[in-house]
Amino acid sequence: MEFLNEREEVVLKTIIEEFVQTNEPVGSRLISKTGPLKLGAASIRNIMSDLEEKGYILQPHTSAGRIPSDEGYRYYIDKLVTFGSADCSLLEQLKSDCAAENINSIFKKISDNLSRMTRSVGFVISPKLNTMLLKHIEFIRLNGATALAVIVTRTGMVHNVMLDIDVNVTDSELTQISNYLNQHFQNKSLMEVKTSIVDEMKRDKAAMDSLFGNLQKLTGAVFAKGDFGQDIILSGASNILDLPEFSDVSRLKGLFQTFEEKRFIFDILDKCQNETGVNIFIGSEIGRSDVSELGLVTRTYNRGGSVIGMLGIIGPKRMKYTDVVSVVDCSAELISGIIGRLTDSSK
Repeated sequence: MEFLNEREEVVLKTIIEEFVQTNEPVGSRLISKTGPLKLGAASIRNIMSDLEEKGYILQPHTSAGRIPSDEGYRYYIDKLVTFGSADCSLLEQLKSDCAAENINSIFKKISDNLSRMTRSVGFVISPKLNTMLLKHIEFIRLNGATALAVIVTRTGMVHNVMLDIDVNVTDSELTQISNYLNQHFQNKSLMEVKTSIVDEMKRDKAAMDSLFGNLQKLTGAVFAKGDFGQDIILSGASNILDLPEFSDVSRLKGLFQTFEEKRFIFDILDKCQNETGVNIFIGSEIGRSDVSELGLVTRTYNRGGSVIGMLGIIGPKRMKYTDVVSVVDCSAELISGIIGRLTDSSK
């Protein structure tokens, strides 16, 4: 990133903030008249020319003014604006909107609020079920070779997993396995359950011929999928329809195909898994050409200091980042607090 002098920073900041409001290219005459620099239009044009040469602004048409590039937005976010801490009043407002008891209802409400408060697309990625703490598990035979695992977590999440089982496993053994897990592994994450069973079998080779043999097979089947139980709750996709950036029908079609896939949001979660605070991705930084006109603001949420999910906003890259960051930050604080309270209160 090439550093700018004070005048260049003022002009870049003025262009971005004007473009955020109008979605129209910004000309030198407007900056000269309304910007904080007391310079004529010719001097402003020279500064704009330098900014364009450095890659921070673009001229979409020969006779038009300038618009920010992705690099210009990045410089603005990293150098020219200050993001405050979570807004307490906003946090209280969000809390009052999330009185639902069911954790899935809370995720949906928060996603809806993210969308409503930013007029963009809000999303919440629910935790992988294997990171949540076990409250109850039960294996139910459906037919000779198929069973259903019903898993209830401390936060109230319920997940059903269809399993192929050995036809020789009896209903009594399924009940015995369920009772063993419920007795020994309450308040453990489901991944800890799996690890503990493997460790137990290493210590006791004879266990291979009895309960632990079937126990390992069943828990192994439950964990067969890497994104076990994880889902994306998406709200407000129609908000994108009103953006002039997506007046092109073919571009809009590609965007909605991306939303339907949802895979790119999981990819972002992988990038942010070990990050703290709010992360901002602008246009090309998201890594997909079909969402190059968008910005993405995300933050992970946690339980006991461990990252278990993520939420955020998908909007135009000309969004007002200071406002959006505050909403995302408060929403992540809220979910972390709710999950902590639900986990503690159900013990």
